[in-house]
Amino acid sequence: MPVKSPHGVLDIPEVPFSDFFLSRIKEYGDEIAMIDNTVEGKQLTFRQLYKQIQLCGRFIQKQGINKGDVVGLILPNCLEYVIAMVGVISCGAVISPCNPSYKEGEMQHNFKITEPKMLIISDETIDVVKRIVEQTNTIRKIIVIGKSDDFETWDEGILAIEKEQEAVVRNFEISPKEDLAILPYSSGTTGMPKCVMHTHYSMIATLLSSWYHFGHKRGETIYNERPMFHVNGYVLVSVALQGGCKVIMDREFDVERTLVAMQNYRVNHFIMVPPIMLEMSQTDLHKRYDTSSWKTSLTGGASISTSIMKDVAERFNIKMVPGYAMTEFIPISINNNVHSFAGAVGSISVNIEMMIADPNTGIELKSGEDGEILVKGPQMTKGYYRNLEATEQTINKDGFLHTGDIGHIKNNMVYVVGRIKEIIKYKTFQVPPAEIENILLKHPGVRDAGVVGIPDQLCGELPKALVVRKQLPSVSSDELLELIKRELVDYKQLRGGIQFVDKIPKSKLGKIDRIELKKLATH
Repeated sequence: MPVKSPHGVLDIPEVPFSDFFLSRIKEYGDEIAMIDNTVEGKQLTFRQLYKQIQLCGRFIQKQGINKGDVVGLILPNCLEYVIAMVGVISCGAVISPCNPSYKEGEMQHNFKITEPKMLIISDETIDVVKRIVEQTNTIRKIIVIGKSDDFETWDEGILAIEKEQEAVVRNFEISPKEDLAILPYSSGTTGMPKCVMHTHYSMIATLLSSWYHFGHKRGETIYNERPMFHVNGYVLVSVALQGGCKVIMDREFDVERTLVAMQNYRVNHFIMVPPIMLEMSQTDLHKRYDTSSWKTSLTGGASISTSIMKDVAERFNIKMVPGYAMTEFIPISINNNVHSFAGAVGSISVNIEMMIADPNTGIELKSGEDGEILVKGPQMTKGYYRNLEATEQTINKDGFLHTGDIGHIKNNMVYVVGRIKEIIKYKTFQVPPAEIENILLKHPGVRDAGVVGIPDQLCGELPKALVVRKQLPSVSSDELLELIKRELVDYKQLRGGIQFVDKIPKSKLGKIDRIELKKLATH
């Protein structure tokens, strides 16, 4: 029998996401909601945030965006991110976050799936977006946050709506469990990036479940430098705001910059992915700054040694809280008792059922046995956008989602010991081997290619390519590294290097044998 959460059941209201979010932040009035750590003096109260979201909703709808339309969000971390995200959803439209560092081909892949009718971008991405727009006929409107001579700017649009003083957002019916709210990207278990569907209901379930487990309190301060296009970013910030916490928004991690922010803003909570935790465990800069306000740090995204976790906890006198989640399902488990259960990713989150099954037969295993982790609950994705095959492969007939991770349950705690996925985890970012392989195979000098992750203490895994050349000599590693640099975002670069081989190991079905490939790459 599937194991149910020891935390029981949490009531999830069946209402539109924007109604839920706005009703929560309306309570907090003139308390500070967000501070932009990259722009001096830029901040918003909850009252201002509430009003800005409403203005954004009116503005978006006046552009002809209707229920079910997709709006792409291509922004670095900024206060406008939350306004745009919730504002678009308030129109019944669907927001699709995109990495602003993506190259042309990567953005095109996303847009082919979602076919956005409108884009909200930063002025830093105008050149890339302009080239993409020339090749698509779905994008009808582009709004720029910043300065632009080519497109309407955010400030111009919001200012015009504010002057009109009318509520132009039309009424429309939302079915919370069916209608989509957000389309983030995840690589799933295999292949190219897939578009994850989250409904209004699953988003509210995610926020309430996370708030239940995080233990944050109204008025506390959260520091966030996790990218908002990633689930870590937009969920963490949304959870904090709906609970009345103040969010310090930053764009990138730097040890000293983070410590300064902690001292200046009296930060209470800060999520640390493993590479950040490793840096924090090694720095001496902490002696210069007052971090006594810091209470807890969530961590997850990749494996981290318990010794490093302990070092950071003792160095800063904080509580470490490991967690387990994926873009498709947030949260799955949280460990609020690391001292007693070192190595565990926690007890099964509220509202969730979990099953451990044999990855080959699907048969449920006994307690303590390692198998694939399957989960079911209200915070689960509806599936993959416009990809029925991938959805059916990931969600079984009983409604359980295949995580692709191997683990077991012991003493009511979940332990993740490995994964059957092909995905490479570089600094918690998911790097699909197939995407890099497809680009390498475009080179006329490459006959075949396979990409795997090789272990790295700081980054988790480094992408490494094994390449079969068409003839000798035909192509150098420098040429291929330059090709990937031109085509793909920074975290997908082949930091593990390129190794030339005679052949790529494959199964009888012609699929790359990743186990054998990894053996080749690491020996």
